[in-house]
Amino acid sequence: MAGRTDVSQPTTLRPVAATFVLIGLFVGAWSVSIPEVERALDGGPGRLGLALSIALGLAALFNSWGGALAERVGTSRALMVTLLVWSPAAFLGAFAPAPWGLALAIVLVYAVFGPVDVVANVAATAELADRPGRLVRIHALFNGGGAVGAAVAGVMLVAIGAWSWRLAWAVLGVLGVALAWWVRRTPLPAGRAGEHVPVSEGVRILHREGLIPVALAFGLGAMVEGGITTWGVLQLREQAGAGVLVGAGSAVLGYAIAFCTRLSASGVQTERGARRAVVAGAVIAGVGLVLLAAVPVTAVAATGLVCAAAGVSVCWPLLMSDVGRGRERPGALVGALSAVGYVGLVVGPGLIGLVAGWFGLPVGIWLLAAAIAAVPVLLWSRWRTGSRTPQ
Repeated sequence: MAGRTDVSQPTTLRPVAATFVLIGLFVGAWSVSIPEVERALDGGPGRLGLALSIALGLAALFNSWGGALAERVGTSRALMVTLLVWSPAAFLGAFAPAPWGLALAIVLVYAVFGPVDVVANVAATAELADRPGRLVRIHALFNGGGAVGAAVAGVMLVAIGAWSWRLAWAVLGVLGVALAWWVRRTPLPAGRAGEHVPVSEGVRILHREGLIPVALAFGLGAMVEGGITTWGVLQLREQAGAGVLVGAGSAVLGYAIAFCTRLSASGVQTERGARRAVVAGAVIAGVGLVLLAAVPVTAVAATGLVCAAAGVSVCWPLLMSDVGRGRERPGALVGALSAVGYVGLVVGPGLIGLVAGWFGLPVGIWLLAAAIAAVPVLLWSRWRTGSRTPQ
């Protein structure tokens, strides 16, 4: 849907880049601390999976609202507002008592995390959808932040123990408020107010333009990415017998390689090249997950975790560029696509936690491998019919 073009003043993606770093720091620190959080909840993987499923389910609902908000008031104001909602939630959540206060904090923080991610994606896609390599590059900052967050969290786990992730939440909450102040003073792409669109508009665009298979593939990729983030280090530490430093080091390496993978994909400039990169990433992720699930040898399992994280990392930005190409204001569509992605993130932690509780975590990892294998199949069903012109 075309909207008004922001021509009155130059725009910049620097605050958006900083937002990707911030959310990367948050997710990286979280992924390393999952075993400690699971123990604090005192309910095994099932309780953690349930809390994350509720949180991300709410986030999926809020994501469509975030896309519509970005379309209505502009990305600058929308990003400021969403940051000012998420940042205090993260800061206060750092002091929530376990187990039930902690479970509630997880639900709240992750539920309002989604719209921050969506609005940042709207701004980046509005500027870079026609240059998929550049869009992948800015998403690489998330992985760079994830590597730093995982490294710092690993060191803090050794130094101060289970409270490390709480300290990370408090610090990132403060940084989020500072970032909101920067956003308030900075014009972003698609930053001015546009059209008032209903929350359901993005879903209608997906259906009208035959993008449902792409959205489903996007959701499965997000399911795998969320499953790796939540359960990958836990599988490595508990099933393969790795210690805290090995688990944290593998997470850091996984994020670092995903960062390098996305940077290497920054040379992708064509629609065909982007699609080939998505398929290659899905294959690499599938092989990595098989290794992680099937080989209880620390070195092999760690290699699998790294490959899985690297391969799946290209799916989100390149598929976002595929649907956003040619659109000046992609807020509603990006919101709908992100909502589908967060549904995948809901299914990932919850389903893997449930399967792990019944049959063991390796079976859950096998399920992720099957999900990523379906991504190229869905994309082929869409791509073989050719692209449609955005309306």
